[in-house]
Amino acid sequence: MIGVDELLARMAATLRQEIGPAVPDAYPRTQAFMAAVVLEKLSGQLRSAAEDARAEQDDLRLLASDLAVQLSEGPCPPELSATAAELAGPEGRTALSRFIEALYTSSERLGPARFEALRARVRQTLRADLDRQVRYAA
Repeated sequence: MIGVDELLARMAATLRQEIGPAVPDAYPRTQAFMAAVVLEKLSGQLRSAAEDARAEQDDLRLLASDLAVQLSEGPCPPELSATAAELAGPEGRTALSRFIEALYTSSERLGPARFEALRARVRQTLRADLDRQVRYAA
């Protein structure tokens, strides 16, 4: 039995190689080719979904570890350290939103340099996630 990703890839190939070229009118032919592009991209996303989810969890665990070190280097608001610890758990993505909110709320207490260092580390993880999400947009 083939997976959904393989089925979509085969449908895309059929649209691109057999249906598209057989359609005489330009507009429906273009639609067939565009449908093939969409199916190919969706197939790739489904194929890499499990790997991407693992990478996201790994990134969040590493972020939690890095933040724990950074937060231990000086006074830290309790809500910041609590939400940082939650990043490695099953609700890591939700905890990341809470951490960012707490980070901005605590910015004055942290001071500009420390706030920027923490924010830069969070951005690194967000950028990796964004790169995974847009891989199929091009």
